This record gives sequence, structure tokens and C-alpha cells, in this order.
Amino acid sequence: MMSDSTEHGSSLDSPRSIIKEEDIKYSWDDVDKHRSVDDCWMVIEGKVYDVTPWVSKHPGGQLIMNGAGRDATPLFVSYHPLHTQQMLPKFQIGVLEDYQPYYQWQTEFYVTMKRRVEEIVKRHNLRSDSKEMFFKTFILALLWSAAYYYAYTSGTIIASILLGLAHGQIGIQVAHDGNHGSYSKRPWLSRLAAISMDLMGASSLNWEMQHNVGHHPNSNRKGDYYNEDYDPDAKSGHPFIRLTPNHEWKPMHRYQHIYVWPLFALVGLKWLYGDFRSLIQRRYQTFVYWDVSAMYVVWSLLSKGLFFFYAFGVFAQAYGLWHGWWMFFFFLAAQSYVFILMFGVNHLTEDSEFPNETSSERDWAKLQVLTASNFAIGSRFWLWMSGGLNYQIEHHLFPYICHMYLPYISSAVRQTCKEYNVQYSEFDSYWGALSSYATHIKNLGTEGDKKAS
Repeated sequence: MMSDSTEHGSSLDSPRSIIKEEDIKYSWDDVDKHRSVDDCWMVIEGKVYDVTPWVSKHPGGQLIMNGAGRDATPLFVSYHPLHTQQMLPKFQIGVLEDYQPYYQWQTEFYVTMKRRVEEIVKRHNLRSDSKEMFFKTFILALLWSAAYYYAYTSGTIIASILLGLAHGQIGIQVAHDGNHGSYSKRPWLSRLAAISMDLMGASSLNWEMQHNVGHHPNSNRKGDYYNEDYDPDAKSGHPFIRLTPNHEWKPMHRYQHIYVWPLFALVGLKWLYGDFRSLIQRRYQTFVYWDVSAMYVVWSLLSKGLFFFYAFGVFAQAYGLWHGWWMFFFFLAAQSYVFILMFGVNHLTEDSEFPNETSSERDWAKLQVLTASNFAIGSRFWLWMSGGLNYQIEHHLFPYICHMYLPYISSAVRQTCKEYNVQYSEFDSYWGALSSYATHIKNLGTEGDKKAS
């Protein structure tokens, strides 16, 4: 059954006409057709909402479009405080046919934790902008500029590597928060931070599909590839690399603990190719874009051109085509290692769980804890160096909080996990987490497919 959004009332401030929404049923195909800013539907806990009147007023700006035309439940529950639930009835237009969720959402565990965290957010005004975050951005911009100048004037591979490291830091520190809308309470400023990813050569739109829509809702999960209920990060490198016990083992995986490290250097090149493919197909793997404008695609292509100009063209013109290529390669390789070695240690360790269709645990919030791990809690150095990824558990449960504020809520998250007997995994140091990551990769290769059986 289809319905025009104005039929149910387009005024944000007035309640909808009295209607038994439970009697109006929609299919996924119905919902899928409404993915634009002028016609935006989404599903939250099995109910269908037409949020078109709210799109332009959404405090998080265009992030609301991440949920357009799909199941937006995990995005809604993780980004919004509990009282926001009261706003939903005025937008409901029906229910979804045969809604069979894998996860349990608003459980006692998560509601208890959210109440505690929301009190801390209010007490410490954590929805305000972090001056330290802005200062960090300034420092990173200076470091990147200095590294670029050094690379341009010296033409050395070492300089290219330093530039790549600075590049990667901007990605995990600034762009990551920007794409979550947690960089600033001002949507335009968070969007500007997100766009830094486009200028870095990656697509912020693709990142939102892969990271916000794919990875965060389905951390480490092997689900249905065609129904947007799997973690694309856990599938990275497959079949050459086996990162989870849910994926088929192949004889070559016996040696993955050796060949995986040089392969990681190619991740940046893979992103560049993948972005072009996704922009043409208007989706990341099976995660379909919302109806972005043609100008958005043009911007993505222009930013790619700008990236190739300053990351390759400038050096090729100054030092020759072949030398420019090697500078470009080592620049991308260094950036790749920053992303891989920071994000990988958060979900792929010996303690991590990997949900699939046979898993008994279905509490979404508990699985966010069980599929992640922290490291070097309390270290200001690693808070700065990792972009708050050393508080990965807290980040996954509350992605709207700027990473500089994550230490404030850590004790509440840990306390709730202890009360509900949920394992809260952490390593004393980054090196402990990295060692466990390496051991995990080796175990999945040398143990064959025992863990998958």
C-alpha cells in the first residue's frame, strides 16, 4: 500500500489525523521508494514513519537521510535520547508487513545505561562544542601543511609517509566525528568536518553508508548480504583475508598472518576504485544511497580530481611521473595503515564476538559491547592519537557524542555492564590490543574452519 505524505498531514506542529496505523501495512518495497529529502520514509521498530516534514528541521542536519527508505531503528536508538521517542507517533503512517527483527532494541540494559549517560551529558553539557576538538583540528591542519611542504620540497619517500600519517589522522580524528554528526552541535560545521574526507580522496557519502548504516548497526555480524543486515567491515578483504569465524576458511588463509600486513598498504587504492564504482551504482555494496542530488555526485568527482592533483599531480610535475607515483603510493599506504591499525584493534581481537543467525544473544546494545574492545582507558595521549577509538565501546553505544567527551561516560557504561553481567573488554595498552588483533588473524588462518562450524 502506498500513501502520499500529505495525506497524513504535513504540519510538524499538529498531530496526525486519528487513524489506526496498525491497520495500514506497507512492504519493504513501499518504504524503499521514499528516499529523498522531499519524500522521506523510514522504519523504526517495525513501524513506518513519514518524516518528510521533519527533515529540514532535524537537529542533526542531513544525517537523518542515512535512515531514508530503510530500517532506521539502530540509528534512531543510538543517536537520540529517550524522550525523543515521544515525537514519533505524529509521524507514524502504518506498520511494516512481516517485520522480523534480528535484534532486541529498547531493552532494560540499554535503557538503564542511556538514562545514566543522558544525565552525565546534561550535567557536563556534552552536547556543546568541544574547544579541545577545535584546537586538535587546528594542530592537525598545521601538521598536514608542514608535512605537505616537506614532501614537496624534499621529494623523499619518508616525507610522503609522514604526509600519509598526517592525512590518516585527520580522517580518524576530524572526518570520523564529522560523519557521525558529533564534531559539533552545529550541523553545518559537522558537515564541513565530514567533507574533509572527500578532500582526502575518500567519499564521505560512501563512508556514511559503510560505517553509519552498515558497520555500526551490525557490528561484526554476518547477516543477509542483500538485506543490509551485515557488517561490511567484517567482510573486508574477503576471500583473501578471513577476519571473522563466520566466513569460509580457505587453505591460503594459513599464511594470512604473513601476507595480510603488506596487503593492508593497498587499502587506500581499493577505496579510490571502490568509490568510483559506488558513485556510478549509487550504492555501497548493497547499501543503497538516499536520493542524493546530481550536484553531490559532481562534488564527489571534483574532490577526487582535486585529491589526485595535490597527492599525485603536483609531485609528478616536480619530480617526474615515476617518482611521483612512488610518492603517491607510500602516501596512500601510510594513510591506510592509520585506518587499519586503529579501527581493526577495536573489533577483531581474541575477545570479540561475531553474531550470526544461530547466535542466542540478540540484545543490540549488549552486542555492541561484546563485539568491541577498548584500550589504554584514561590515557590522554591515546585519546588524542586514536580519535577516541580507545573508547570504542562507548562510541558504538553513543555515536553522537564527540570523542573528546567519551571519557566522561565511560564509568557509567562500565558500571551498567558489570550490573548486567556483560563482558566489557579492554586492553591496558594499544600494543596489547594490536597483539590480540594479530593473534586473532593468525588463529583464523591456522585453525581452519573450526570456529565457523
